[in-house]
Amino acid sequence: MLGVNSDEDREAAKKSLVREQLTWPNWWDDGRIDGPIHTTWQVLERPAIHILDGKGVIRYKNILPKDVDEAIDGLLEELAKATP
Repeated sequence: MLGVNSDEDREAAKKSLVREQLTWPNWWDDGRIDGPIHTTWQVLERPAIHILDGKGVIRYKNILPKDVDEAIDGLLEELAKATP
């Protein structure tokens, strides 16, 4: 899991990570919603959730939060079948 933060004030963004007890990595995107990370990953909605498989291939792009568990379960099933 990786978070991308576009808050203008980087120090305030860092404090919010601590306050919200976010334990996963978070990148700061230059204080803009059209920053380099958002642009590269073509983020159109927020939150934007992309799920990559074990090989780093994007398998789900802009998936809805309610569908995340099912998507991950499916990828884990695929991995279990492929692992001898």
